[in-house]
Amino acid sequence: MLKTESAPVANEHLDSAEAIDMDDNSSKLSFVWSLLKKLGSVKDLSGLRLSLPANLMEPRSNLEFWNYNDRPDYFASMGDPENDVERMLHVLRWFLCKDTKWKSRNPDLRKPYNPVLGEIFRCEWEVDNTPAPTFISESSSTPAGPSPKIRVGCLSEQIIHHPPISAFYYECKEKGVVARGVDHVAAKFTGTQLKFGAGEHNPGVFVNLEKWGEEYQMTYPWASVGGWLTGSPYITVSETTVVTCEKSGLRCIFLYKDEPFFGSAKFAVEGKVYRFDAATKSLADISKIPESQVVATLSGQWNAKVFVKIVATNTEGLLFDLQSSTTAEKICPPEDLMDQFESRKLWKGVTDAIHKKEYGVATKLKREIEEEQRRIRKARKEPFESRFFTFKTPIIPDDDNVELNEALAKERGKPYLKEGVVVKLPTK
Repeated sequence: MLKTESAPVANEHLDSAEAIDMDDNSSKLSFVWSLLKKLGSVKDLSGLRLSLPANLMEPRSNLEFWNYNDRPDYFASMGDPENDVERMLHVLRWFLCKDTKWKSRNPDLRKPYNPVLGEIFRCEWEVDNTPAPTFISESSSTPAGPSPKIRVGCLSEQIIHHPPISAFYYECKEKGVVARGVDHVAAKFTGTQLKFGAGEHNPGVFVNLEKWGEEYQMTYPWASVGGWLTGSPYITVSETTVVTCEKSGLRCIFLYKDEPFFGSAKFAVEGKVYRFDAATKSLADISKIPESQVVATLSGQWNAKVFVKIVATNTEGLLFDLQSSTTAEKICPPEDLMDQFESRKLWKGVTDAIHKKEYGVATKLKREIEEEQRRIRKARKEPFESRFFTFKTPIIPDDDNVELNEALAKERGKPYLKEGVVVKLPTK
């Protein structure tokens, strides 16, 4: 049973959201400058909770906004291939297409609402039950007639307030596919860029393919937002994503290449899928992978086309094209069936006011919610207990010096559904 308490407060920023005001007559340049100065005084932004004015907010909660299932059709088909290399490539394709929402070279970057403790987001997607394409053979089977629709469900919950951590669980029961993990973001300011990556309590995303008894662990790269001073923000990605499947003995290192210091961003990537042994299981440098172990290579741009080349057949094909990818529409519960802590219900007044461009009203309502939740947290006598999730190891260790055995260490950041919990929308 998961019971959580906020970590000890390290500075004044952690116990309250610091308000930054900008009225309709403010200069955006002066606002950005004041924000950058504030960020520049904080070494680690992950504990800084800024209460921005509503006209700078994305009218959605973080629980809904940071949803990794932009392509639930890719998610449902990950376990279809009979070949283990194919399955690795399909898991990678699904994970990389989580960035569909960022495919624009000049995306609209706004900050979502900070979820309150105990806030939840539930949704479903309805997708065609079509077989996954193959990257190894020249053809793939297709159903004889119209394919039946299948459901993919999502359940997210804000489970810790300090540091802010949420748990998520995606499931396609018909296909026996599950993805789960925790969201804990680290952020830092580097002069002219904001950098975001996985926090220390976030080991990545875990995918389970029931048919094959396989589990894949995927780590996050770092994302940077530049162009603040010019008023044209853009996103670049750096470092690596690593995908590991212990059962198949396959591993992929996917490298986001360094951007040039001068000139426009290239968004270039390269990757290698290889069969690891004891000596290569923990490699971090893609150039150190022995060519004899490589089974597939990848190249292209993370926000455009990525191609895969199969070494055994010397054939090349398209893994995905982010520019032609579209974010699937979510199916959420009707408002009268929503829980009081459901994201869309909790923030409805704020969202409605933002859509009406009544920013003063939205800012007032937003701060009222934040103040009320602060009062509830202070009045709570017992540690907060997650309604839906449990963990085999603590998300935040009680003692950083305690070493977990290997089996327990592999359970870090891996949420399990509590007994009786189902990933399904409520019905009348």
